[in-house]
Parts: sequence; structure tokens; C-alpha cells
Amino acid sequence: MAESNARPPATRTIRVVTAALIAAVCIAVGLWLLLTRGDDDKPAAGGPIRTASDIPVTAPVTASLTSPAAPAGTPVTPGATPSSTTPPGTRSPTIPADGRLDTRTISFTDARGLPKVFAVAESAAQDANVLAGVFAGNPSKRPPEPTPATDFAHNVVVSVTVEAGCLDPEGARLYADRNRLRLDVRLPDRKAPPECLAPYIRLARFEVPRTSMPNRPVLDGRTPGMPTADTRP
Repeated sequence: MAESNARPPATRTIRVVTAALIAAVCIAVGLWLLLTRGDDDKPAAGGPIRTASDIPVTAPVTASLTSPAAPAGTPVTPGATPSSTTPPGTRSPTIPADGRLDTRTISFTDARGLPKVFAVAESAAQDANVLAGVFAGNPSKRPPEPTPATDFAHNVVVSVTVEAGCLDPEGARLYADRNRLRLDVRLPDRKAPPECLAPYIRLARFEVPRTSMPNRPVLDGRTPGMPTADTRP
């Protein structure tokens, strides 16, 4: 029984060789598949070789929902915010070193019995309205128009009531410290009387460059406005 179950050496050798051949065939097939796939990724002979720089890159586009679109033909720098149009009447003041604002006194006339006023006119129409409000009840006191006329493209007109007390003032100048205005009234070089029944009141009208006029001027705690009957002395 022991001899019949024993396998001859030749049969064992054949099986070992067969297993080795099968393994070799599997390895060869695997290598062939790898080489074939690598050939598919290579460019065809004579064809262009593509690099990373040949691949188009699409930049993300972001649109602002609040900023207005630039007009056609207007270059826009990436990342820049389009500048808005400056509203009319807006000033970027540059007050002179000495603080003086006025460059011309348009008129300096008697204003006793007239409404008090502190107004800044930025156009000829606004200036006409100021004068109409001041001299509505006394048109004969209205001063003549200046020569030359005010150039409102570069200037504004400041109209302000000057109360000089018992001395007849000779003139006035307008100064500013930031947005606070101040009048410098020139009085005659003599002693004022102890009392007077009718103090001197003048209406000064100054021409001031737009580049010098503060944006929100204040004079003695008042802001500019139109004269009304309530301001009559």
C-alpha cells in the first residue's frame, strides 16, 4: 500500500515546471498591459508636446452688485474702485496760512432796520435770493451790482450782518479757523461815545474762493441760511 501511494519523481517535476511557466506568462501579460497604457499617454510621433503653459486658465470673475459699471472704453484697473462723481457744491477747502478768506469786498452798506443775515451763495441765483430777502422791505438800500460780476465757477459770496456799536465801521475782513468764521471789523481811530441811540449796522458781502471756503461754516454759533422777518433787529 505504501508503494502504490508514492508519486514518481518525474510527475512531480512536470507539475513544478508547469506552475513556473504559468507564472511567467502572467508576468509577461502584466508587463504588456503596462507598456500599452504608457504608450497611449505619449504624444504621437511628430505631434506637439503640451506643457502646463499651453493649458488655458480661466480666472474667476467677480462682479460688484453695488458699484456702477464703468462707461464703455474706460480702462479699469483690476482691484480698483471706480471713482464717484463729486456732487456739485462740494469743496475741499485750503484755508490760507493767515486765515483770511475774502479776496474782495463786494459791498459794505448800511443795514439798519434790515433783517440780519449770514448766507453763503454758491450761484448768482442764490445770491439774488439773499439780496431779495434782505432788501424786500427797503429796495432803495440795495447795493449796486459789482463790477466785474462774481465768477461763481471759482468763488462764493458770503453775506453777513456787521454790528459795530457806536462807531461807524470803515470795513471788515473775514477769517476762518477750520470751519469757524470770524469777522475783523475795522473801526475809526477815535473813542466811541458813551452811548448811541442807533448803533451802526452794516451788510458786508465778501467774495471768497471756493477752494478756501469751509464745507460747514459757522459764524458766532450760526450756520448759513436765508434771511427772514424773524431776524429783523
